[in-house]
Amino acid sequence: MKNLSLIINGVLAIAVAILFYQVHSLKNSGVSADNSSSEVAVKPTIVTSATNLADAKIAYVNTDSINEHYQYIADFTKVIRSKKATLEGQLQSMTVKFQQEYEAFQQSAQAGVAPQSELQKQQASLERQQQELANKELQLQNLGVELEEKNMELNKSVKDYLVKINNGRFDYILSYSDLMPTILLTNPKLDITTEVLNGINEEYKNSKKKK
Repeated sequence: MKNLSLIINGVLAIAVAILFYQVHSLKNSGVSADNSSSEVAVKPTIVTSATNLADAKIAYVNTDSINEHYQYIADFTKVIRSKKATLEGQLQSMTVKFQQEYEAFQQSAQAGVAPQSELQKQQASLERQQQELANKELQLQNLGVELEEKNMELNKSVKDYLVKINNGRFDYILSYSDLMPTILLTNPKLDITTEVLNGINEEYKNSKKKK
């Protein structure tokens, strides 16, 4: 259980930092901005001539700013941390109860004063508690699955928004991050982070109003 808690802590510690980066990371590749598919279209950036590169219309989004200021990420981080704290509290309480009842069962069995029927009842209770503990640990593990699902939702929402606002403006929209740099030098004139961030936050705010 201690190892599991460490794993979940690790997942939460890096979730926000990698949430946006996972899909939009370049790793020597470019994202086609005029692709209207909801799937991420990643292809190697192969420059066949100087003319192709010179004619390309390029912009970039600072993913550090997205991670820090996108309300979607802030809200979900708060939710999953709350779930984690609740599950860990329940697991700790259940573990203490199980240990106490297990010790009492051992003492009764060794003393030989409790009727066999009472011992069987205590044993059945301990077995149920073991199963409940296993289920609670599984719920903690499933937080990782929930994070992955939110990753997919985030990727889709940002990609859909980029497709919507692009409308042929750019051939490539790249990602830039100081935390995990794949681009070493950028021109601030190509930065569309504020436009994207304002737009996705507005869409997220509107989606919350509809619920």
